[in-house]
Amino acid sequence: MKRVFMAILAVFMLSLCGCSILPSVINDIDTLKGWSFQSNPGTNDYSLFFGLLNSNDRYIAADIDVDIRIVNDAGEEVYSATKSVTTKDFGDYESKVAGKQYLANVRIPASDIKNGKSNNGTVYLTVYKGDTIRFDEVNCTALYCLPVADVQLTAEGLPLEIKVKRYDGSTESVIKITDVSYVYEKEYTTQLKITLSGKKIYGNSSSYDIIAYKLYDSKGYLIDSSNLYLKSLSTGDKFKDDSIVVYDITPGENYTLQFTEYNW
Repeated sequence: MKRVFMAILAVFMLSLCGCSILPSVINDIDTLKGWSFQSNPGTNDYSLFFGLLNSNDRYIAADIDVDIRIVNDAGEEVYSATKSVTTKDFGDYESKVAGKQYLANVRIPASDIKNGKSNNGTVYLTVYKGDTIRFDEVNCTALYCLPVADVQLTAEGLPLEIKVKRYDGSTESVIKITDVSYVYEKEYTTQLKITLSGKKIYGNSSSYDIIAYKLYDSKGYLIDSSNLYLKSLSTGDKFKDDSIVVYDITPGENYTLQFTEYNW
């Protein structure tokens, strides 16, 4: 009977100890430190890091909650969630700037962040545990890593014949544009690489064939304009030109490309 009583007492004491572990750790949290945000292309997700220090400036782990908001530089809130962090989410991380730190690693799947109009932004986090502890909201930068929306490009009037004129206004050659394709690059500075293809249906190869173009956004604003120079094309020659590159493209925008005769 005595053994049974001692066993029950041991279980009871262990239960009390287990209940008291979490509050003691939470109450010992004194400082929030080392918050940062990064993308993880290899695992198709993101990491939000932060560290907890006790009153002796020692890194500790704790079960804690964090409210997270991500707002891109276009003012769009692309992510908002509350994450529960456990002691298993803490580990050692090292960087050249901060050295070795014991941090929580909160993983955010890339699919959970909305496509927006900017790949830069700000990550806001509030770390707390019920009514026991709450830090003021802090933030860090998301640099060139947020997902952005695709763009659409429409080339007007294809297939389109463009007359190339001489100084006196007479027709020197005729270029037929049959197709336009594009590649939208989202990393770092957004850019649009445009390729047009077609055929020379009239004229000789004695000089450049010049074609003018203009690029407009969905509101009718002129974004880019310049000329294309097609070199040494004979009648019947097919061509493919990829010299149009437009920088600082707005994600999610619909663009219209117009080709016209070059005016001397």
